[in-house]
Amino acid sequence: GVRDAYQKMSNVCTGVSTQDMQWTQLIEDSKWLSMTRLILSAAWETAYWVHAFHTPILLHCSHGWDRTSQVACVAQLLLDPYYRTMEGFACLVEKDFMAFGHPFHTRCAHGVGGSGNNGAGNNMSNANGDVDEGQISPIFMQFLDCVYQLIELYPEAFEINTRYLLDLSDHVYSCRFGNFLCDTERERETVAGIRQRTHSVWDFLEARHGGDTFKAQSVAKGGVLLMPLPTLMRNISLWTDRHAKHGPKPTQRWLPTLLPTVQIPPDVGRHDDDTPEFHRMPTLQESQTQILAPAASSIE
Repeated sequence: GVRDAYQKMSNVCTGVSTQDMQWTQLIEDSKWLSMTRLILSAAWETAYWVHAFHTPILLHCSHGWDRTSQVACVAQLLLDPYYRTMEGFACLVEKDFMAFGHPFHTRCAHGVGGSGNNGAGNNMSNANGDVDEGQISPIFMQFLDCVYQLIELYPEAFEINTRYLLDLSDHVYSCRFGNFLCDTERERETVAGIRQRTHSVWDFLEARHGGDTFKAQSVAKGGVLLMPLPTLMRNISLWTDRHAKHGPKPTQRWLPTLLPTVQIPPDVGRHDDDTPEFHRMPTLQESQTQILAPAASSIE
């Protein structure tokens, strides 16, 4: 399932023994990208029938608040440019995940304190309020991954960017904001009083956006975002900023120009005798020595 695919993908990204020559194959073998393609394909087909034929679409997965919310949200991102703005995206998530009843407490394993079997929630916790490990699944993270694929492909169509998504994905599990706590809207509003006791993640992200930290290069200008399906399917890639940021090996984009330069004495190397100093790119051993030297000295 989704949880197994996420675990396999995470193991590849964070594994010390992961073979670099087999990186792409290992990521594909985890099935995480394949499941992302399935969600995007279903959302694209939903948007296509709505836009081209004005046909009402019925969406429903086994529970009704996992794949249903994912596909519905992504389809609306394709159809309505409002939901590609920062304000609209917050409205979309609140509408089709929070208010629709997606069980964040259970799916994200936020710990004890769930509704249990007292009828207040979705009955996915045991009698003590502990989360059933069989119900843990990164459903919302998979949705954010789908949004990431769209933003990577068409950044000019979104007001938000991938950095915005990265911060949002971190706070799904931080429990710092009340938006992602509890399993139902009823729990948040009447049982726990979340809105009165916690801050909103949207206010936090909007405040940071006020300084243009997350503002995309081009703001959404309107129109349906319905690209050819093969274009979407063939450009699915790993969200390395999220999934590989804690890995032991560098996976994210790195600038070789940031390598330290080594000062060569005048009598070493081929250069003009009139030039007292000459800079060249250091060898791998020299780079490692310079990079690791401060850490070694601090340990001593």
